[in-house]
Amino acid sequence: MAKEREALNLSDDSIDLEELTQKPAQPKHIGKAQLEEIAKQTGFVSRHPRKKRSRTKYTAQLNIKVREGVRPLFQELGSYLETFDNETFERAILALIEKAGTKEHLTRFKELTE
Repeated sequence: MAKEREALNLSDDSIDLEELTQKPAQPKHIGKAQLEEIAKQTGFVSRHPRKKRSRTKYTAQLNIKVREGVRPLFQELGSYLETFDNETFERAILALIEKAGTKEHLTRFKELTE
C-alpha cells in the first residue's frame, strides 16, 4: 500500500506576504577604476582580448579512424614539432611522398601547399 502524502497546511498564517513582495535593494554601482583596484587586490587575472582568428587555407575536412593510441601519438608529435594537427598531417604526407612517392606526387603536393 502506498504512503499517504503529507498535507500542505496552507491555513497557517505565519507567512509574511510583505517580505515576499519587497523589491531587493539595488546593488551599488562601482566605477571601472574601483573595479580594477578590487581585482588587483583579490589577484584576479584579466582575460586579455583574444586575437581575432584569421581565415586559414585549411577548409577540407578529413575524418579517419585510427588504431587505439595512434591519435594521442600523432598529437604528441604535433606538440613536439609545435604544429597543429593539419600541418603535422601535411608534413607526414610530404615525408611519405619523399620516401615512397614519385616526382609527380611531389610536384602536386607543392602546388597544393603553396
